[in-house]
Amino acid sequence: MARSSIGTKLAIAAISIIATVAQSSAQAPQAADTNEARIEDLITASHILANEGILDSFGHATVRSVTDPGHFFMPRAMPPALVSRADIVELDLDCKPVTPNAPRLNGERYIHCEIYKARPDVQSVIHTHDLAVIPFGLTGTPLRPVLAQAGFLPKETPLFEVREAYGSATERGVLVLNSMLGKALAAKLGSNPVVLMRGHGEAVVGRSVKEAAVRTLYTNIDARAQAAAMMMSSRFVVLDDPEMAVFDKEERPDRPWENYKQRMLKAQESLR
Repeated sequence: MARSSIGTKLAIAAISIIATVAQSSAQAPQAADTNEARIEDLITASHILANEGILDSFGHATVRSVTDPGHFFMPRAMPPALVSRADIVELDLDCKPVTPNAPRLNGERYIHCEIYKARPDVQSVIHTHDLAVIPFGLTGTPLRPVLAQAGFLPKETPLFEVREAYGSATERGVLVLNSMLGKALAAKLGSNPVVLMRGHGEAVVGRSVKEAAVRTLYTNIDARAQAAAMMMSSRFVVLDDPEMAVFDKEERPDRPWENYKQRMLKAQESLR
């Protein structure tokens, strides 16, 4: 048989194999979106963000129930790095546990229930005390999208000033410990993916736990990059509308999620 004929047949066979693999991938069933799957991602996100130093002892992440959108799941009051399935509590949108004898809850659960009330599109909420982000709220410096991976950020991330929510109250703190403050925070968030909290970090939302976690990671990286740029010059370039429009079509959290998940798993393994 002529070499050219053999080469042609091999090429055809290779194309057929590639097409079969591509078709199989396209037809591969997606993982079922169940409450248990969401809770597993919630636990993983808590561990990832703690491993990256973004969630401290008091930060927290939540996920909305897929079977009852009027409920969400949240770890009990505890360090995020230690969260396990046994620590997850189901709450309603009045921030009350749905089962009796629930463990001690996070005081700032109102961040989550009020955002879920205001934003039916949101499936996950994360609150951190990210040291890379806090200085922007303290100084009134606008946090801008400067990285390719931070195109989800608005041109200027809104800032929640808790003093405005309290008004003329003579006693107040900076924690969001009631529905009044939670509603004010949700209103400041508006339709945005992130809201800064003066002296208190930020709240980040997403259409899944993975998306919210990856947005939290890149909010941190974007804040660090902008701060570094501002040390070099008062002038720096931010993403423009066409660049952000392209990002809007390309936001896929799976790749960074898997990367940071492996980093977290390796860190956990090294401690054993």
